[in-house]
Amino acid sequence: MELLKLVVFISIIGTSVGFLPNPFSAININDYTHTDITEIGILKAVAKFFEQHPVQQCKPCTPGSLTGLPDITARKLYDTYYGGQESEKRFQEAIDDIVKQNNKVDQDHFSEAAWHFNGEQIKEGNAKMQNLRDTVIQILNNTAPNYDAAREVVGQYLHLLQMFYSNTNWVEMSGSVLYRPLGITGQPIMAAAPPSVDTCRSCGPTLNTNCASNLIVPHNFLTSSYKSGQDISKPMKDPSTHNTGKCSHGGPRDTSAVTSAAVGGINKDSMDPGYSPHAHLHEKAAEAAIEHTRLFFEDPMTGLRTVVGDDKFQDLLQIRAGKSLVFVIDTTGSMGKDIAAVQNKTAEIVRETQGTANAPYNYILVTFNDPGNLTTVQKTKNPDDIQNWLGAIVVHGGDDCPEFSLTGIQAASTVAMPNSDVFVFTDATPKDPQKINYITSLITEKKLRVQFLVTGTCTKRRNAYYAINGNTRGHFYRLKI
Repeated sequence: MELLKLVVFISIIGTSVGFLPNPFSAININDYTHTDITEIGILKAVAKFFEQHPVQQCKPCTPGSLTGLPDITARKLYDTYYGGQESEKRFQEAIDDIVKQNNKVDQDHFSEAAWHFNGEQIKEGNAKMQNLRDTVIQILNNTAPNYDAAREVVGQYLHLLQMFYSNTNWVEMSGSVLYRPLGITGQPIMAAAPPSVDTCRSCGPTLNTNCASNLIVPHNFLTSSYKSGQDISKPMKDPSTHNTGKCSHGGPRDTSAVTSAAVGGINKDSMDPGYSPHAHLHEKAAEAAIEHTRLFFEDPMTGLRTVVGDDKFQDLLQIRAGKSLVFVIDTTGSMGKDIAAVQNKTAEIVRETQGTANAPYNYILVTFNDPGNLTTVQKTKNPDDIQNWLGAIVVHGGDDCPEFSLTGIQAASTVAMPNSDVFVFTDATPKDPQKINYITSLITEKKLRVQFLVTGTCTKRRNAYYAINGNTRGHFYRLKI
């Protein structure tokens, strides 16, 4: 078992070309890893959101009370904000998904310098960031966003963002000040040093030599470290006859750091000088990466929350609390004699919860008809809105018996919060039974309670059901799934 752990550890270190992936791969116990940087940055972004949207349980909930939490964790943030009444489980799962995709870049793109801002691929790395940011905004702006796909892209984007601070000379020039144009489409960035410009001087023949002052690049240029084994090779200069050259990444797994001038390196991945020639700047690089990770989500001008809105920000990070109260209603013509009873029953359900401790976070009304593309979804936090929408329902169409009830349930399950109640009103068998497995999986995953009310199946079978059970039109029976 110990040998296996050692092999896994060496494998992780060998595929890392920037901040180390997680605490298990850290060289120094105080190292900031991609996991730490990503998690802290997200937690601070959500803490700021919570401060701006206080709840009764949060005491006090003033500026700095949450963003200033020492050693912040998802559990500590939720306990402070919700008074221990809500679980952070889904929020932590969203963080873990993003962290996983961040770390996966090291595995999938280890040899591609641009994915790590290595090899002076400044322009190329920035272009990847711009493309990823535009992609995640496009995903989230869809009518039905794929939040899993969005979290995957966010993880990749954050990997590149964090690599910029570890592998380029920005921190050496500016400390922990953020480079705000990075990754924003339409924002120009500084140029990389031309091939003819040497950027580093040799700082000694051994890995542990102090390299704190080895950068010689002019201040109007960005540069970054070259690492052996990647698709952009360091320009070769004989270290026995040349003292200057392009900067290496450095560390025990970068042969370019000793075979080509300038000898040494500039990476800031760890506090250990044997691994990171610029170990003295590790904390500043990590601070900048954490702060920029936070601002990726909540910058008032370019942050994801600003661009896509609070609702999608909350759904992306799975931080909504409370439940949805969802009504899925068949509006085909055959419901004509039942619709008044349906409206009365739904209004009663809303009144039962309104203003109580069980009041939902939001109300959702889904109506479905024939064809399935007539399905509509309306969401509100105002109980008066849902009452008005319910009262305005008009039945029409749907001449045959089977209807698109599963399409309606799918639409409801997609937008409903976890652990929600979903009430389905229909008088027909489903016309779209092929969706049952997917919908069952979705309902199970989100732990929805789905209840069918009213009717039965088509006319003959429905009349038989009433005859057997003594029901009359306008009375409801419930079937839970």
